[in-house]
Amino acid sequence: MARMAKVLEAAERMLEAVGPEKTSIPALAEVTGVPRAAIYPFFPDKYALFSHLALMHMEGLTKALAHLAEETTRDWRVWVEAAIGVAAGYYNAHPAASILLLRGSFSDTDRAAHESKNATLGALFRARAASMGALAALPTTPDAATIGLEIAFACMKHGYATEGRVSPEICREASRAVIAYLASWDEQG
Repeated sequence: MARMAKVLEAAERMLEAVGPEKTSIPALAEVTGVPRAAIYPFFPDKYALFSHLALMHMEGLTKALAHLAEETTRDWRVWVEAAIGVAAGYYNAHPAASILLLRGSFSDTDRAAHESKNATLGALFRARAASMGALAALPTTPDAATIGLEIAFACMKHGYATEGRVSPEICREASRAVIAYLASWDEQG
């Protein structure tokens, strides 16, 4: 497993340095000294490797946001802004996560993982809003909490695509967009 950890670390560095198009299993084998034959059983192609890394980062992002769910604010708008800030901070601190999660899916497995991550984060948001006594009328079909997350991620994707990071300005726009979308279900005004 230490060899695969070495491959994963090198893959992240390679993604950052040359991008997904030029990242390859043969190049990783050369850089790490781990034979291709040892890598292929775990990752039959680079897309399987990307999917694994993307799942790792989705879990990391979910954990970072789960810690935020424990914050003691009673205003859902403040919480939305903080959550967007945490997500942007995660992406900016992990460039490979930005490449894998903000540039787009590479396979059906990635798309399914994104949907699962969004559903998990949507449920987290819904639970946090409920604990604040807010957004009780938020529809579950279609899932307005998950749609709100997609709006935030769309803004972050735009920021990453145009600036190579998620800037404070993009965070403000993401917050404004999500808050505007969700405000119609806010019974507290």
